[in-house]
Amino acid sequence: MCLTEIEARRKLRELAKDTSKIKLSTHVRQRMKERHISLKQIICCFEHGDITEGPYPDTRGDSKLNVTVRTAGENITTTVVIKCREDGDFSIVVTTFKE
Repeated sequence: MCLTEIEARRKLRELAKDTSKIKLSTHVRQRMKERHISLKQIICCFEHGDITEGPYPDTRGDSKLNVTVRTAGENITTTVVIKCREDGDFSIVVTTFKE
């Protein structure tokens, strides 16, 4: 089930409070290193970012969205998949980039 924008924003803020629920893909770890983006900047996207694309359902029915925030003098965009499960919600950060 795809989340609405309001629900997705609420979930992002909740996930930022417990960073163990924010999983990083191998791809995003490579992009973070390559683009000099810190985990703190990604968490700032969750805490304060604006949803700039989505949420829309991905191939597994989870909610995929782009979140952008201005942090450390730069606009950072993070692509996130929010997975809502009975045993607890979590997210996977797919990629991140500077605009």
